[in-house]
Amino acid sequence: MIRIEICTNGYQSVINAQENGAHCAELCESLEVGGVTPSYGTLKKVASDMKIPVRVLIRPRSGNYIYNDAELEMMCSDIELIKELGYEGVVIGALNENGDLDVPKIKAMMKAGEGMKFTFHRAIDACNNPLEALKILVDLGFDKVLTSGCKPKAIDGIEMIRQMQEQYGYKINIMAGGGVNLNNVMTIINETKVSNCHASLTVEVDDYNQKLYPEKIDNTGAAMCWKVSSPSNIKEMLNLVKSC
Repeated sequence: MIRIEICTNGYQSVINAQENGAHCAELCESLEVGGVTPSYGTLKKVASDMKIPVRVLIRPRSGNYIYNDAELEMMCSDIELIKELGYEGVVIGALNENGDLDVPKIKAMMKAGEGMKFTFHRAIDACNNPLEALKILVDLGFDKVLTSGCKPKAIDGIEMIRQMQEQYGYKINIMAGGGVNLNNVMTIINETKVSNCHASLTVEVDDYNQKLYPEKIDNTGAAMCWKVSSPSNIKEMLNLVKSC
């Protein structure tokens, strides 16, 4: 069975995911910068209404995955809060100054979330040796890793994703993500043999008040339109992978 995880950028996207057949979700916000940790209000509201497994992205800022001690403290505090709210798990990652896994910081985050499940995010695609890193992640106790195969999009990283699946797919769930959409999801699945895919499937909302903002911006040039995971796109992707 192919499991589809929807990368949700807020409450409405989580609701759309669970009402249209998604198996699970990752919750974050600010997808335009690769995602950061959601606000407390979002976390609390989603926790009260979620009916599918949801893991929360732990990332205090955009940019690289090299974190200082203050950032680590913030991430551990977020993890403790998310655990208290009843989420299944968190999505974490950290690299050191050499571009290798920052194992001490990763262990600290896992300790803060002891008892939860852990996904390693696309820091795997930015590290020096992703295959060696996978071995370490297995030993640490991760059950899932999100990867685009060290390329901007998963469709371009098929060869690396295939290697990850062949070498470690029986020990950890290799989840293809990064530009996964209705047009390429079956190619990615068929060529890599992964059984987990991650996609946001977003579209612009149609209720942003077009009358007031006909150009989708205000007088300052700020965007007045936003995106949510599309119910119809989610349904269609679930139907596509149903026969796998």
